[in-house]
Amino acid sequence: MGAGGLWMPFHCDDTRVDGWASSTLDELAKQHANSDRNVEVVPKVSFKRQLMKPPSWSETSFLQFQQLDIDSLYKHASRNNIRLPQREIIENAGYTHAWLFYPPIVDAPNALNAMLQEIKMHENANFINVETSKYFKTMNEIVTEARALGCDGVLELEGCCCIIIDIIHHCGEKDDTHWKDSAVTIEEEPFGSETTPCYMIPRGDTIVVGGTYLVGDEEENVRESERQMILKNAHTLGIDTTNNEPVGEWVGFRPYRSSVRLEIDEDLTQSGMRVVHNYGFGGCGWTCYVGAAKEATSLVTGAR
Repeated sequence: MGAGGLWMPFHCDDTRVDGWASSTLDELAKQHANSDRNVEVVPKVSFKRQLMKPPSWSETSFLQFQQLDIDSLYKHASRNNIRLPQREIIENAGYTHAWLFYPPIVDAPNALNAMLQEIKMHENANFINVETSKYFKTMNEIVTEARALGCDGVLELEGCCCIIIDIIHHCGEKDDTHWKDSAVTIEEEPFGSETTPCYMIPRGDTIVVGGTYLVGDEEENVRESERQMILKNAHTLGIDTTNNEPVGEWVGFRPYRSSVRLEIDEDLTQSGMRVVHNYGFGGCGWTCYVGAAKEATSLVTGAR
């Protein structure tokens, strides 16, 4: 429910991510070109406090990546009817530059359901267990079980939370029908940080607003302090929180490693099985899933 589905390599230091992300971007671009309703392309803005070196993936032509000063950004947004937070708020907070690009965003819940239905319809579906049969009471139980199955001790859980808002009104707008929503992220003070980013991601008729990325956090409900922080983020980013009630809130947990584990388990090769580990992507799941799946498949089949 809560996953934003935004394509953007971040929160992962593994040098292989760019290759997996590129392969995934190619697939998502094809889906968007074929009018897949679960993939949309929107303007994405990351506010910065200074001029930053562009990431390596910015060279991909599909993304139309630009690094702009605040004046140029808001002029571009005005010409192209792109909705952004109020300029005065951004400038007063000390943000001077921004990355602007056009990534795909996956409607994660619907896309996952579509994948599940595709598996169930496959001719070999009878040989695949597509339902989970074991449930865990705590996050520690999940990590313990994963490590018992061969996951290494580097694996940690990253807890994240967000609020889903059904947008009707935006701050300061009387007629907003011709404006395009943008995805916005801020991971620098005063509005955000690496562990408590200020962000909004449009997804269909709703906007996901967050949030937190807290390694080791096992709280299964949105804390009141987090709820108030996220609602403040929503208002900062231009959402009229007086007239837009949240339609849901979400807490999720994902396996995280500073370096993704995608490899054959050499300790088990003598057992006659080829076991491939493929986990630890943290916030890069929807950015890498196609490329990582292709590499895992090649390892399973012995193509590599």
